[in-house]
Amino acid sequence: MMLNMSKALKDCRLLLIEDERIIREIMSRFFTAIGIREFDDFSTAESGWEAVVTKGKPYDVLIVDLNLPGVSGGTFIKKLREINHPKARSVPIIVMTGENSPSTYKSLEPFNISSYLIKPVSQDGIKAAIEKALSGHVARTTPVRSSIIHEKSRF
Repeated sequence: MMLNMSKALKDCRLLLIEDERIIREIMSRFFTAIGIREFDDFSTAESGWEAVVTKGKPYDVLIVDLNLPGVSGGTFIKKLREINHPKARSVPIIVMTGENSPSTYKSLEPFNISSYLIKPVSQDGIKAAIEKALSGHVARTTPVRSSIIHEKSRF
């Protein structure tokens, strides 16, 4: 059975953890443009933790920047996968980072990352990553650089 991705995106509940305000704003526009209606964004891993673990918000996909102030995105991901909470251990995670570090990707491999995106990302790149995450895709340790970058959507 073919999954209707427009419907899946429309019904997707997404959490973005990104410390750069301008990137959160651009990503919010991307999410709206691709049909995602329900998303939250936070600037710190601690705020994301509160939403996911403490409040138990049921997200379908998490997009996490690795370089965050305070608790890093990598530490957030590791702790999330280690807790005894079934949704936290299985929710698809997309890593978004400005650094292309194979050792970082390798260190996150045990935590079933759906995609690794290197900034800047395009709207088409983020849409493809979210669709892969919703389909259950687990990445290998090779990062993906968005192949289509529109000048107005660059950050």
